[in-house]
Amino acid sequence: MFKDTRMDHGRILIVEDEAIIGKEIELSLKGLGYEVLGVVSTGEEAVERALRERPDLVVMDIMLAGDMDGTEAAAEIRRQSHIPIVFSTAYTDDETLARVKPTAPYGYLIKPFDQTDLRITVETALYKSGMEEKLRISEQRLRQAQKLEAVGTLASGIAHDFNNILSAIIGYSEMGLSKVNDADPLHKMFDRIHKAGRRAKNLVQQLLEFSRPAGVDLASVDLGPLVLEVLDMLSPSLPTGVRTEVSLPEGPCLVKVDSTQMHQVVLNLLKNAADSMVQGGGLLSVSLVMGSQADPEAAVCLPMFDRQIEVGDQDCTCVKLEVRDTGCGMGEVVRSRAFDPFFTTKASGEGTGMGLAVVHGIIQSYGGWIGLESEPGLGSALTVCLPQAGE
Repeated sequence: MFKDTRMDHGRILIVEDEAIIGKEIELSLKGLGYEVLGVVSTGEEAVERALRERPDLVVMDIMLAGDMDGTEAAAEIRRQSHIPIVFSTAYTDDETLARVKPTAPYGYLIKPFDQTDLRITVETALYKSGMEEKLRISEQRLRQAQKLEAVGTLASGIAHDFNNILSAIIGYSEMGLSKVNDADPLHKMFDRIHKAGRRAKNLVQQLLEFSRPAGVDLASVDLGPLVLEVLDMLSPSLPTGVRTEVSLPEGPCLVKVDSTQMHQVVLNLLKNAADSMVQGGGLLSVSLVMGSQADPEAAVCLPMFDRQIEVGDQDCTCVKLEVRDTGCGMGEVVRSRAFDPFFTTKASGEGTGMGLAVVHGIIQSYGGWIGLESEPGLGSALTVCLPQAGE
C-alpha cells in the first residue's frame, strides 16, 4: 500500500507543450488532491519555475518545443536540486530511454495514460523521493555527529594537559602584573599575556561543553520566561535598526535542561541572528511552539530524538524554538559548515566559530535537534526542538 503523500507532499509542476494534454494532467492531479503550481511549455520555463518554487515533483514531457527539451531541462533541475522528475512521453524506443536515464527519473508515464496510471506513478515517485530525503538527512547528521565526536575526543584528550600549561601562563602573568607598576611597559605586556591566556582557557572550556553530555543536574525549565530574559539582556546591545518580535504560547513550555546551558543556547542564537543584520537592520523574530501528535508540523521533529517516536504515540510532544532573522543569509557552503567548530565568517578576532558548535552539542545531549534554513539575501531560521518535560 502506498503512503498517502497528497497532504504533505503535493506541490507539482507540469511541463507540457501540448495545451490540451497539459490541462488534462492538471485537472486529473487536482482531482486527486494535489496542488498544481502551473503548466509550462518550455524547458527554460521549467528550470526557472522549478528552481524558484521548489515543487515536490515535476511531471515533464520529454519532447518540448524550443532550444531545451525535457531531458535537458530535467538534467539542469537535477544538477541544482533534488527535485524528482517523472517523464511523460509517447516514445519508448531505446534511443529515447538512453537519453533520459542519466537524469535518474522517478517514473514514466506512457501517453496516452489514464488517471490510475497517473496516480500510481506520482505517488510512487513522491514516496521514493521522501524516503531518499530522509536518508540524505540521516547521512548528513551522521557525518556531522562523527565530525563533532572526533573534535570532542581530541578536545577531551588534550584539555587536561593544555589547561595545566594555561594555568602556568595565567598564574605567572598575574604575578607579573602584581609586581610591575602600571606605568612600566612590562605591565602592558603581562596584561596582554594574561588576557590571551584567559581567552585560550575559555576556548578549551567551550570545546568541552559541546563535546561532553549535559550534567545530571537537569530540571524542568519553562523556555518562555528564559527567552524573554535573554531578549531583555540583549536588547541594549542590538545593532541599530534591528527590531524584535516575540511569539510565545499562553501555557508553560517545559523542557528538562540545565538552565545555565539553555540560557547560553538562546543567547548564542539571538546574538548570531542580530549580528547578521548589523549592516542594514531588520527583524529578529523568536517563537515558541508546542508540538503534539495532533500537530502535523510536529511529525517532522519527532524522528530526530534519540528514541524513535511514531506519530500517534501519546507522549510524542516537543517544544520548538525558532529564531528567524532578515539578515544576509548563507550560501550552501557556509550553511553546510555552520555547526563546525572554529568555522566563522566574521573578521579575525571577532569570533571563535564555537557558538553554534556549542549549541549543537548542548541540544544533542538533551536528546533534541537543531536545524538551519538559510538563503543568501533572504535571512536565516534556526530551529531547536526538544522533548517536552512533564509538569
